[in-house]
Amino acid sequence: MSEPTSVEREQEAPLMREAATGPLLPRWFTTLFYVIFIPFCVYSVFYITNSLVMQHRLRAAIAVVKGSLETEPVDLRSTEGQAVLEVLKAQLLESFLYASQELLQDEEKDERMARALALRRAIGWGKVSAERDVIERILDNMEEDGSVDAGFTVDEQMQQILETMVAERRADPEMTYVEDRITDVLEWVAQGHPGQPKGPERRRLAALQEGYAKKVFQSAEAEALRQLAQEWAADPNPVEREAAAAFAEMLAQRRAELSPEAEGLCSQQADRWEGLYHRGMVLIATIGRQLAAQLAEEGVFLDHPHIYQYVSLLNHRYDDVRSEVAAGTWLLRHNQFTIRFLSYFATKTTINPFLAVETVRLTREEHQRLMRHANNRRMREAVALLGRIGVDYISNSDRYDLGVSEPDQFVRRFIISALSEVADEEVISDLVETALRDMREADLARPGPPRFFEETA
Repeated sequence: MSEPTSVEREQEAPLMREAATGPLLPRWFTTLFYVIFIPFCVYSVFYITNSLVMQHRLRAAIAVVKGSLETEPVDLRSTEGQAVLEVLKAQLLESFLYASQELLQDEEKDERMARALALRRAIGWGKVSAERDVIERILDNMEEDGSVDAGFTVDEQMQQILETMVAERRADPEMTYVEDRITDVLEWVAQGHPGQPKGPERRRLAALQEGYAKKVFQSAEAEALRQLAQEWAADPNPVEREAAAAFAEMLAQRRAELSPEAEGLCSQQADRWEGLYHRGMVLIATIGRQLAAQLAEEGVFLDHPHIYQYVSLLNHRYDDVRSEVAAGTWLLRHNQFTIRFLSYFATKTTINPFLAVETVRLTREEHQRLMRHANNRRMREAVALLGRIGVDYISNSDRYDLGVSEPDQFVRRFIISALSEVADEEVISDLVETALRDMREADLARPGPPRFFEETA
């Protein structure tokens, strides 16, 4: 008999199997895991779905209030307005935050405001494009050392444009040192560039040219003007068709000018669209104030980042929006963080220069001016509110629960001392003087010796 092959020997050998170890996890753990995990998943799906539905309702309600290009802002006293308010008040805190966020949005993101801004730029396009052309002609005939080509002469039209530019820039009190030096160059050219150049003339005019390069239609403004050009080109009104043809030239960054009739039409439409946007923002601010009143009345917890966001809206460019925000901030005066942030904004006398950067639409100087104006508006509102709160606290300190260990010391530090530190600031000195005087009188009118202004005793 032949020997078995290796395959046969392997088949005859007993097969050794590993011992069974049982389930990897105990049955009780697996059962407990599924008992907890499945309800958690169901709850999570329900919670996320509910949050998405709530966000959709709040966005829709805010959109109804502020209106759009196709719809008018809603009247809060109407049936529709009351229904919207009910939706918002059902989610009190979230609605308050949504209203604040809406007021913080860039205005050009609204179609109505984008059209208004585009039309206002179109109205000034003739002047700006003429000035841009003059600067380019001068630079084309200027050497690196600032000397002007011998064959270059300033004609009558250029002379008039340059003199107007110089007069406007000299009359502007906010011109920076750098901008004043640019004005010197414009004046030197307008006078026939007498004498020898100092060297930086070309560099300064090149900086001015970069600023004019930003005064074109971009992003939302460009899209808005493009849509208007298409709509008005098909309109039977000849003035609108004329304006549409000019818009096409402007979008191509070519020199164009509107007729007086087209300019009047653009101004009227811009006022109408901005008026609708303005009314919508006031209604949003009014809702924010009403929600703030209910939050204060019901004692709903409002975290300090949300208060900061709301108080920062005191820099809004519309007066009536700032009035509504100031009224809402006053209702939140019993929260210590309202006083802290008002104190911060009241004493924030300068802007951060690193934030005033050059943008696609603005030069660094233009951006700095806008930020400074906004900061000044907020400073004045904050000072006025701090004065009111200080008087109210001194007269009714027993009604305040600021959540601090020494409320009187807190008020001295964040209201009285803070205002005293900025008493000499020109922008707010009148309001600071009034606030400190009113608080001193309120302190003297209290029973007993003065508590906050001991020096007047």
